[in-house]
Amino acid sequence: MKFLSFLLLLQLMLTTPGIAADPVKIGVIAAKTGDAAATNLVLFEAAQYAAETLNQQGGLLGHPVELIEYDNNSTALGSRMAAKKAVDDGIIAMIGASWSSHSIGAASVLQPAGIPLISPISTSPQVTLEGDYIFRVCYTDPFQGKVMARFATQDLKAKTAVVLVNTDRTYSTGLAEFFIQSFEQQGGKILWKGEFLIDVSNYEELLQKTKPMNPDIIYLPGDYRDSSQVIGQARKMGITAIFLGGDAYGVRMYDYIGNLIDGTYYTTHWHRDAPDTASRTFVGKYETKNGLVKQTTVPLTYDSVMILAQAIREAKSLDRKKIRDALAITQYRGITGLITFDENRNPVKPAVILKLEKGDAVYIKTVSP
Repeated sequence: MKFLSFLLLLQLMLTTPGIAADPVKIGVIAAKTGDAAATNLVLFEAAQYAAETLNQQGGLLGHPVELIEYDNNSTALGSRMAAKKAVDDGIIAMIGASWSSHSIGAASVLQPAGIPLISPISTSPQVTLEGDYIFRVCYTDPFQGKVMARFATQDLKAKTAVVLVNTDRTYSTGLAEFFIQSFEQQGGKILWKGEFLIDVSNYEELLQKTKPMNPDIIYLPGDYRDSSQVIGQARKMGITAIFLGGDAYGVRMYDYIGNLIDGTYYTTHWHRDAPDTASRTFVGKYETKNGLVKQTTVPLTYDSVMILAQAIREAKSLDRKKIRDALAITQYRGITGLITFDENRNPVKPAVILKLEKGDAVYIKTVSP
């Protein structure tokens, strides 16, 4: 991939008028190896597509865009080490990572170095609290939890809920907390908060306690693998409550439990069927080149690169601080919605609710902030 990118870059420099020889170096950090690689690889693919689009448009400030890819090995420590290498490589900004713990690891290095980081899909509030050079284009867990609690009470008319939490994942514990707070504020009653550990093969004890409570909904903000197993076992035990989840869910859950996942709702960042012209145009062009868009990481990563490009153009400079300052006040109409940043560099933007049905994720509605 790096060699191919180099050849494309060289060709552009030779054939595109007005592009200078020295490139704008942008880093991309995510997992190529380890547990996160299965869902992280598209982040690199989407970033490359965005860079190629920019170079076809003449680059940035007369310079070609060069992406430098960094593998974080699916660990926070790997992200720190990769970020240190990126600093040495002289990158002007970084796109990534995916998992919040990985983005925090990278941010702990890039913030003191004064290098802007834009995460496409790390939702933990802690990510941008690492410092004023750290941004994201996805919404945060407090907003995601509030949206689903509102949907549960207003659209599904749920009055009671059980919340099942994977205590090994900060993502799960945080999202559960925000959902519980919002659900209770809107008049709902939490019957029980159950806890489990990652990679447990049998959830019978957890579900045996849940079943007699007969909740209207079960909020399960976990990893798509563990959540699939919990839901599959629940259905086989005769639990009929509606399951709700967060943005870690998706159609890949059918690979684990088939149609037992049908009827599950979840919050996410984007959907191809959302009524947005720019989004549908993007889907057509991207899929012609790269095949089906299967993850929201793709448009979020594209938006991350493009909002950085817009900030560079608005700053009229390759100075990192000027780019950071331009990012903080920019307004960008992206594939995933209109994005502006609040005082903590989190985007003010809508969320999407989907329903898993018959092997697909069906668009239900878009919820504005």
